[in-house]
Amino acid sequence: MKKNLSKKMILTGLLVIFSLLTYAQVKVSGTVKDKDGLPIPGASVQIKGSLTGVSTDPNGKYLISVPANSTLTFSFIGFITQDIAIGDKTEINVMLQGSTNDLNEVVVVGYGAQKKVSLAGSVATVNTKNIINRPVTSLTNALQGAVPGVAIKSAPGDVGSDLGSVNIRGRGNLGTSEPLYVVDGVIVSAGDFARINTNDVENISLLKDAAAAIYGSRAAYGVILVTTKKGNGAMRINYNAYYGTQSATYLPDFVGSYDYAILRNEAATNAGKTPIFSQTALTQIQNHSNPDLYPDNDWYALTLRKTAPMMEHAINISGGDKIRYYLGGAYFDQNSLIPGKDLKRYSLRSNIDAQVSEKFKVGTNISYIRDGFNNDKGNIDFVSLSRQVPLLVNRQSNGNWGSVNGGLIDATLATGNTVRKLEEGGRSSYYTNRFIGNLTGTYTPIKGLDISGLFSYNFYNSLNSGFTSTMNPIPNYFTGVPIASTAVTTNQLDESWQNIGRLLAQATVTYEKTIDKHYFKILAGSSYENTNNRTIRTIRKNFVNNDLNAINGGSSDPLNTTASGGIDQRAFESYFGRLNYTYNNKYIFESTIRADASSQFAPGHRWGTYPSFLGAWRISQEDFMKDIKSITELKLRASWGKSGNVNNVGSYDFYDGLTTGTGSILDESKQDGVFPAKLYNPLLSWEKVNTTNIGVDLTLFNSLTIQADVFDRLTKDILLQNPSIPDEAGLIVDNNPSKNQAPSINLGKVRNRGFELSLNYNGKISDFSYSVGGNVSKIWNKIIDLGGANETPPSGYYINRVGYGIGSFYMWKSDGLFASDAEVAQHAFQSTGTKAGDIKYVDQNGDGKIDGDDRVIVGNDVPYFIYGINLSANYKGFDFSLLGQGVNDVKVYLESEASQAFFNSAGVKSYVLQRWTKENPNPNAPYPRVLISADNTQNLKQSDFWLFNADYFRIKSITLGYSLPKNITSKLKIGGLRVYASSNNPFTIRGDKRLKDFDPEVPSSRASYPSLKTYSFGINLTL
Repeated sequence: MKKNLSKKMILTGLLVIFSLLTYAQVKVSGTVKDKDGLPIPGASVQIKGSLTGVSTDPNGKYLISVPANSTLTFSFIGFITQDIAIGDKTEINVMLQGSTNDLNEVVVVGYGAQKKVSLAGSVATVNTKNIINRPVTSLTNALQGAVPGVAIKSAPGDVGSDLGSVNIRGRGNLGTSEPLYVVDGVIVSAGDFARINTNDVENISLLKDAAAAIYGSRAAYGVILVTTKKGNGAMRINYNAYYGTQSATYLPDFVGSYDYAILRNEAATNAGKTPIFSQTALTQIQNHSNPDLYPDNDWYALTLRKTAPMMEHAINISGGDKIRYYLGGAYFDQNSLIPGKDLKRYSLRSNIDAQVSEKFKVGTNISYIRDGFNNDKGNIDFVSLSRQVPLLVNRQSNGNWGSVNGGLIDATLATGNTVRKLEEGGRSSYYTNRFIGNLTGTYTPIKGLDISGLFSYNFYNSLNSGFTSTMNPIPNYFTGVPIASTAVTTNQLDESWQNIGRLLAQATVTYEKTIDKHYFKILAGSSYENTNNRTIRTIRKNFVNNDLNAINGGSSDPLNTTASGGIDQRAFESYFGRLNYTYNNKYIFESTIRADASSQFAPGHRWGTYPSFLGAWRISQEDFMKDIKSITELKLRASWGKSGNVNNVGSYDFYDGLTTGTGSILDESKQDGVFPAKLYNPLLSWEKVNTTNIGVDLTLFNSLTIQADVFDRLTKDILLQNPSIPDEAGLIVDNNPSKNQAPSINLGKVRNRGFELSLNYNGKISDFSYSVGGNVSKIWNKIIDLGGANETPPSGYYINRVGYGIGSFYMWKSDGLFASDAEVAQHAFQSTGTKAGDIKYVDQNGDGKIDGDDRVIVGNDVPYFIYGINLSANYKGFDFSLLGQGVNDVKVYLESEASQAFFNSAGVKSYVLQRWTKENPNPNAPYPRVLISADNTQNLKQSDFWLFNADYFRIKSITLGYSLPKNITSKLKIGGLRVYASSNNPFTIRGDKRLKDFDPEVPSSRASYPSLKTYSFGINLTL
């Protein structure tokens, strides 16, 4: 669908230079297309060059007189400028394609939208072309690398739980730092956001500074706004589909049975013990001659699929004029690498807007998503999988499950046989239903005045069911006698339900007016939200067989039934407003204020007020900039805002904590009752965040865009347990600091400072157009105050300490390995068992001994330096895109089976082969002398020796596509047809060179479901 260029073409840059040149007459026609390839009617295009006359021929084409061999420049704001050499051409056709620098692009902000050119805040937008047609499992994962300052971590979870998490501008407190998600004006959960089908997304905005303050008490760590698609114009039908395969990005690299046996003998010798395997056994292990005693098993290969398929089919119909509609549906099918699991997700969306009259319009946004799986196999534990050793038999030659490990009966590891658990262990299922329905109405009594209302109901329910089957004992391979400890004698059904209902009622009034050079827009609104959450869990044991699926099929004996549940209710009342003012399209001011009240706080402490102020100066519009043609746009921005966080506060934390259960023993029997739990704090209040931001937006030559921001975010009143209550008060349960019943109090402070930079360049060479972009962000995180204390008690290998960042590792610092026993004797005392080849720890205080006082902060697990790149190119019908993302200066602590040999009888990673030995007394060897964990306490201390470099750069996505030419699609009577191939996570450059079998993006401390790489083929069809 093409239209001629507007007859109101603006003739600028006319050079009044007449010479003896011969003038030629050229016919000019063309189109201006938006980012979706659709024509923009009435577009006024600038033509620059030496031209003397313009007229039109009978067909509407322009006739322009120009000097022979001259060049004309065609431009339109926000579009890629084209220079066309006339030469001896008598007719040219010009097509201007939209660039990413459209200053008139409308950007969604809180409770409205603004043109990008008039934004005063740090608002990032996502190019939706980068997120569709990718084989990703969630909208969250699709955003990786697309926005500066945003760290998105893929979850190393199985199907249904691999949805990822988002962190904007670093961790801001000692708990949850997730952003707020708003879809079509309605606050939703992270799970709702993640499951939105990418084909339904119109645009995504991220509010990162004071622009987020319009959402007040829940905007502390940014706001992500999603607008789903609406219809317009003639009916269009789009069908998008892909089919792909998944495989593990990384799997643990364990040694085979022969290397395992050699290392096990060495571990025994190093401890002064007799070798485990004789030479005869080693020979049989090496030549695989006796698999009933000495197999060579790769348990990951035995248990998991090597590849698993995934597919998606999505169709949508859109169009309309007075009644605009968008109807979409999608089916997503993803198989797990674990046999038996097959996730299916069904998505339905209906967006309808109706202009009922000249002054009144209504709309509905309805979405429904159902996903889940029905797994007919037993559940497996990845820690148990990682503990299996190559010399453990899977099945004996007589058909029985394996009971032999390295020639001996091993009931412990035989019980953990993951293949057996899959086949006989039971079954599981999981289903969720998500419904969001919005009803909106807008009344416009006079021009510029909109009175709007929104009513929304969001419903979520889930059912999780797991049946653990009885399993017969495994017979002893040598005697045939059943090994009792390998049996599962009691079956059970474990089912849990959850229902969440969220109700939102909202009213807003906006008025905008332009008076001469002054532009005003005022917003005022209020909202009420109510959330109810109910959970129930029931476990029943001793079913008569393993085939029953109902709770009442189990034993009726009360001792065989466990039941629990809870109810949670929260309510918010809010009032908010915003003022926008622009003078002469140069000077921009914005201010917002919001007042929130939450039922999570005691009466008298429920209200919080959150103001913000934002300003911008469009320097490029000043008279002194008019002659600088290279600068298309230059804008300086500054903002300050206050927002809050309530995610770390429970619904009833301001009440006396009560719990139920066994409260006493009376007459030698347990007595249930209600008794005090955690102490309450009636003065509990919001965590508060002050954000200051200074930024600049620069566009050069209408092709290169640069956005830079520096920011300071201070989080105050972070919840900490009251440090003034001594341990003698008896509030620590079971001597466990994590079970401290002391009340929470608003005490802590954390500061994040940083900068963000993004660049994007668009160019065109003849038929070849391209875009190159990149972004980088660096954050300095520091704990400022911990309620007067210098630090909180260490938690595992972490500590919170004033002056250091959140996520700091606190442990012993290593200094390589001892090269000799003489060096051990000269060093500070570590333990009586320390010998050459062991880890050498630094004596930080110089007291001649290594103890708890020598622990220091040795690194951090938070990626405070993030970067990304994006490339795209088009040549005739071909298109190519690439998206990359990386982090720097981050560590991961890998312990137990993940890094340490023979940990509690588990296997050995391949990197251990480069260990310290007497023949290789390398003090910088990647692994100390080999010992089993019982003999290895001196090396298994929490130290930075077990910290690994988690820096990486990963190609997140590569796509190559081809679109059929218009002359072919028109003959086929279709709007367009594109085929493409795509890959997700195909390639990674990693920082750690020592241990190469862990995924640096989603490392696990022990073992977990692997992250995935995918390869897919797809089709986009438009009718």
